[in-house]
Amino acid sequence: MLAVLRAQKLMQGMKDSPLDAVYTSNLPAEEVDDTSRTVALITDVRADLALPGNGDFHAQDKQVEVQIYYKLDGDDPDEFETKLKHLFIQNGWVMIDNRGHTVDPNTQQLTATFYFDYFEIETA
Repeated sequence: MLAVLRAQKLMQGMKDSPLDAVYTSNLPAEEVDDTSRTVALITDVRADLALPGNGDFHAQDKQVEVQIYYKLDGDDPDEFETKLKHLFIQNGWVMIDNRGHTVDPNTQQLTATFYFDYFEIETA
């Protein structure tokens, strides 16, 4: 399964989430300037081959970037982000990086960016 789809499914199933939508690859045009919703964008970063042997590979190391755009005047995101990190880690992901919070210069929305890695062993 594509790592972005695996991550999207995980985030969509999250209980008590402030997320209004979770997108992969790109944001729909109508979401780009909408500051009334909290949305996440998951994009592929890399997929490296792993566990070489017998002239082939037997696993893939997949990394995604998760960007969260918080609605203006939203609640403090700390509790949600802690739950999000636990969710990924408890489901076999490793957190590679946390880029912290920034403010989007166009929308003035608070944003957060995380990098997660999933090691997938090939079954076939």
